[in-house]
Amino acid sequence: MNGKQRIAAQSREWLTTAFFELLKSRPYGEITVKDISEQAQLSRRTFYRSFKDKEDLLDDYGNRMIHDYLARLTDLSKANMDFEQVLTTFFSFWYEQRNEIRLLIKQNLFMVLLAKLSPQATKLYDVFQAPWHIEGTKREISYVMSFSFGGFWNILNMWLIEENPDSPKEVAHTLLIALKKMNYEE
Repeated sequence: MNGKQRIAAQSREWLTTAFFELLKSRPYGEITVKDISEQAQLSRRTFYRSFKDKEDLLDDYGNRMIHDYLARLTDLSKANMDFEQVLTTFFSFWYEQRNEIRLLIKQNLFMVLLAKLSPQATKLYDVFQAPWHIEGTKREISYVMSFSFGGFWNILNMWLIEENPDSPKEVAHTLLIALKKMNYEE
């Protein structure tokens, strides 16, 4: 990354941090590009070099989180971890983002991210093997991933709204027990 790219990335980070800082005290609908720029101590022109609008900033945040999570999963697939470790890694990753996620949940923005990121769920399918994976058509795999992605997203939505959420390990363990009970033969 050259110097110009590094400065642009730093500006995006500052603008995103400013956005989340503003979400702590103001409704999303009342936050303007001017507010975000001023909070970040950057010009509006700098904002518009990075993002089209505040929705684009939110999309960028969501895309970066999915990218970072995919990178974490890629590391996992190399380590040959068991399913409980995969679950713990999933919940640990999002737990690390809990302050931002809690703000998004409170502002009814978390489910907006789900709708935008859900189509990317099929990318996760190829990153690691999970017990619910099937060998099927793209459409069948899309059904499986939509089902699991929605379930995990709903758990995050319920879990991370708490001021003091359970540990990622506790959530993963509870889910694993339930999944094992559902594993029955017809």
